[in-house]
This record gives sequence, structure tokens and C-alpha cells, in this order.
Amino acid sequence: MQIGKIMAKPSSPAPRGKGRPPSIDRIAALDAAVLTFWEKGYEGASLTDLTNAMNLSRPSLYSGFGDKAQLFDAALMRYAQTIGSAPMAAFEAEPDISKAIRAFLSEAAAGNTTPGHPCGCLIGCCAATAAESDPNVRRRLNQLLSDTQSRLAKRFEAEPKLPGHFSARSRAAMMLDFMNAQAIRARSGATQDELMEDLDMKVHAVLGAQDNSERSLT
Repeated sequence: MQIGKIMAKPSSPAPRGKGRPPSIDRIAALDAAVLTFWEKGYEGASLTDLTNAMNLSRPSLYSGFGDKAQLFDAALMRYAQTIGSAPMAAFEAEPDISKAIRAFLSEAAAGNTTPGHPCGCLIGCCAATAAESDPNVRRRLNQLLSDTQSRLAKRFEAEPKLPGHFSARSRAAMMLDFMNAQAIRARSGATQDELMEDLDMKVHAVLGAQDNSERSLT
């Protein structure tokens, strides 16, 4: 779920005086872990990949972040609070509901195809794959998706002019489905322009607008 500011890769740690314990720039190290997991996936990212990217020794990684599973969980939360937060921020900032849906999906498409970042979404692509075999990842993924769906649904519930033939939670689920489909397409090489080609159709579908042929059948 994927999007926004580009996280800078950490610089080499500054020299420290003899005998001083090593210090960890936790944010820079975690951002490096996000990018590594995002590029390689949970299974594909080795401890060597992670320690090299984070500029940490294995003991420092373990003492600062726990094991690989704990680090992945922290990376998911970091991603959700930074890059992955952009679609929801755009959605909630736009007063017009039609423009809000468009902003959400546009931000998702942009985040899935940002130059300098891996394609797709850490949550929608990498966590979804790891969730099949890891119950802890499954729980975290379910929490992140449920929280997003609830926030989307809350906004739809406050829009009394929307057609009432399907629920606010159904609209929210459709938004998540569209966003995750964009991530998968981006992972397979789709460009931002290609992800945006059917944006009008998606907005129309989420709004639940019925065309003349549908109205004539009711």
C-alpha cells in the first residue's frame, strides 16, 4: 500500500572514539531495511543484505531491532507511517469525495512507480507473500488493511449523497482491491501512466454511480 517521500539511504557511520559503544541511527537503519525488504521480499532479503544496507553488524542488528522477523515487522510499520501513508492522507485532505477517491488511487500509482524505489508496495506485495507462511506477518497485514478499510469506510459513511445500493465498507474494500492490484501490476513492470489509464472507471465504480441501462432495469 504504497507512497510519498523518498527515504534517503543512510550514510556511513561517523568515526567514534576508542572504547565508545557503537551508536545506531535507528531511523536511517530502519529506512534502509524498508528498502531492502521492499526490493528483495522477506524471504529474499538475507541478513547479509540487511546488515550491509543498514551499516550494522549482526550483533548490532539483533540488539537494536531483534531478529529478522521483528525487523520486518518494524519495517512494515515504518513504511505504513511514511511512504504508505500518502494515499490516505490525500484521500482525507480532499473535501470532494470524487476527487478524494481519485487522489487516493493517484497517490498509490505514484508510490508504486517512484524512481529510485522498488516497484510495487512493501505491504501489498512483500507482506502479502510472507503472510501465507508466517502468522505474525498475517496478523500485521490484517491489522494494516483493516485500519485502512475502517478509515475509508468512515469517510464514505459521512457522504449521504452516495448511492445506497452497497455499503461504505464495500466501497472501502473496493478501494483496497484497486490499490493492491496497482501494486501487483507495478511490480510486473506497469508504468504510472498505465496504472492511471482506467482511473475514471475505478472512481465511477467506487462511487457506485449507475448508468442509464442499470437504472432502466430497476
